[in-house]
Amino acid sequence: MSIARLSAPEIVNELLSALADDGWLTTSTAPAGPGPISASAGLGEIAQAFHAHSCAGVLPPVASRELERAADAADQAQALENTDDPVALYGALGTSLAYLVQARGACHDSPKPPS
Repeated sequence: MSIARLSAPEIVNELLSALADDGWLTTSTAPAGPGPISASAGLGEIAQAFHAHSCAGVLPPVASRELERAADAADQAQALENTDDPVALYGALGTSLAYLVQARGACHDSPKPPS
């Protein structure tokens, strides 16, 4: 059995899907969060959006921490975009996605902070 791995563009699409109008992150932080971003947003905008959502004050603290880590990894990926190191870029993208998945799990497993 072969396991298919996501390509770098597919990982970026996964990151963007969390930040879409109906993305899990956008809906989890509504109405206090920054809202959705464009489907054509770059890694810098993705990192900024992750940071803004983590600071919205509506996610469980553990989810906010994981989202900050996802933002840091997206920043690192952005710094690697124009280098000749596709392996490092792929690793940073994968790290961002892994932290995003952990943040989503934390949102489902933990109660939201009191309003």
